Amino acid sequence: MPRHPGLFALGDHWPLSLSRHSLEPGFRLLPRDHPDRALRLRRLLMAVYSYLLMWGGLAIGTRLGAVAPDLPHLPLLLVLLAVNAVFFVIIRSGYSERFKDPSLTVAQMLAGIAMITLILHYARELRGALLCLYLMLMTFGVFSIHRRRQIAMALVAQSAFTLLLIYEWLHQPAQRQFTLMFGHWGILALTLTWFVSMGSHIQSLQQRFRAQRESLLQAHDRLARIAVRDELTGLYNRRHFLERFDEELSRISREPAPLYLALVDLDHFKPVNDTYGHQAGDAVLQRFANVASHCLRRTDVLARYGGEEFAILFPRSHHEACLAAITRLRERFAEARYAFAPDLRVTLSCGLAAYQPGDTARTLLERADQALYRAKSEGRNRVSG
Repeated sequence: MPRHPGLFALGDHWPLSLSRHSLEPGFRLLPRDHPDRALRLRRLLMAVYSYLLMWGGLAIGTRLGAVAPDLPHLPLLLVLLAVNAVFFVIIRSGYSERFKDPSLTVAQMLAGIAMITLILHYARELRGALLCLYLMLMTFGVFSIHRRRQIAMALVAQSAFTLLLIYEWLHQPAQRQFTLMFGHWGILALTLTWFVSMGSHIQSLQQRFRAQRESLLQAHDRLARIAVRDELTGLYNRRHFLERFDEELSRISREPAPLYLALVDLDHFKPVNDTYGHQAGDAVLQRFANVASHCLRRTDVLARYGGEEFAILFPRSHHEACLAAITRLRERFAEARYAFAPDLRVTLSCGLAAYQPGDTARTLLERADQALYRAKSEGRNRVSG
């Protein structure tokens, strides 16, 4: 299994092993080549920053006598940093990307709930104010976990606080204050319920915006397709063909290379429309587009130039290859059968012109058009040029 570059590379099994990538001079804390991973790490660092602020507040609270003096500040800080360092390594290495939640949101929230509950145990005097830490923690899951997991995290937080109150009731009888404890418990339950409800509403709005964005992207794709494609045949339209034509001419002016232009016209197409109807005519045009797409190279540019007329650019080709491709197209199209008229045979005429130094799109089109006129005047169903 390939290793992900990062601060540490996780092998196929635990334990972690130091990666040589971490020692390379170009190593960055936030990877530029993995923007999603970098975003997850930024969010993790935001959480670490919040924890450090909280720890600093506890240190100040201890000095002011609002927090129990036996709070193990240094062990708490070390545990805080160690836990988040593990999260950082797992995310930075790319190992977390094998999970459904690469941000490890639930795991981080569980660790945060445990940390906050421990703090509430020591900061009894500030407990009412510090209950909001649970809500701050819940904000990290609003946009990244589903409603059911939000509810589960709220229940875990409420349960952790409940267990804390039960522990203190049983082991610290001198500190029993039922009214205050129940008040804190009720406030937390109400605020978590409200928060989950609001989070669900935010997620529903997010889903609606995501659906609208997807709809706009699809509409944009349709408009972009309409801008360059002929709606009936699916081939490039005339405007886009001329743009591609100009691009090829510009390229040739920089890097001389052969270029051929073919103009194709379907023979006696008007009688097909008059006899069988416009839907039949549309079917003939679509059949030509299908046959031509299978007879040409991927690098050739095929477009509907107007009505029953089509244009083909042959970049970096030579005369014999172009003639062979057009002849193959002419023969296969003449063999096409149509459900609305099994005996109908439609042929094509083609004029081929080669690029010459100094040519513009207009002059090359004029020569191809003259060649097409000769093919028609010589009896149609042929290639001239």
